[in-house]
Amino acid sequence: MNYGLVKTGSDRGINGGVGAGQGGMAWVTVYVEVDDPQAYLKRIERMGGKTVVPVTDIPGMVTFAVFADPEGNKVGLVKSMR
Repeated sequence: MNYGLVKTGSDRGINGGVGAGQGGMAWVTVYVEVDDPQAYLKRIERMGGKTVVPVTDIPGMVTFAVFADPEGNKVGLVKSMR
């Protein structure tokens, strides 16, 4: 996987990553820090969004999910580690 992590060095906000797009395509996914990604996905789905990546836990690194809003824009959720 051609992907690198970005560490801000800050105790606020979240870190990120940079990777190569598939098929020459590039995109940006903005992640929002939340306390309970599953609860937010349920609320998002009630409001017309769709889950793209269900809540996924990468032990010792991150718990995240991705949804598409009603217009198809993808947004990520990342669980707060505090």
